[in-house]
Amino acid sequence: MQNRAAQAALAFVVGVLLGTVGTFGHRGVIGVRSVNLPWGIVVALIGAACFLVGLRLYTDSRLLTLAGAVGLLIPIFLFSIEGPGGSVVIAQDTRGRIWDLVPGIMAVLVLAWPKLPARTTPESRNRLQP
Repeated sequence: MQNRAAQAALAFVVGVLLGTVGTFGHRGVIGVRSVNLPWGIVVALIGAACFLVGLRLYTDSRLLTLAGAVGLLIPIFLFSIEGPGGSVVIAQDTRGRIWDLVPGIMAVLVLAWPKLPARTTPESRNRLQP
């Protein structure tokens, strides 16, 4: 039980770090000639998706994935709230709304994904047959 709690705490902390880095990096753009390409939101969403899917596939545990998802979503929620001076980190424009909504949708989809059956190899199938 201690090992499971430590794993959940680690998943939560990594989720918080990823959510914080993604929140501050999602506004990044790179100028190519006269076009600004929004690389920050793309990298932040890919990072969040890889974290959640990887956590679910590697641990095969919804509890650990939930801990990571909560850790990912808490900074997004907190940085969306207007501060005492009226400033927000996540502006409510297209990129900000995408960063507000898509990680939560990804978390729900990853958590709701059914458990896949174990893979069988031809050798293991032959051993089962008499």
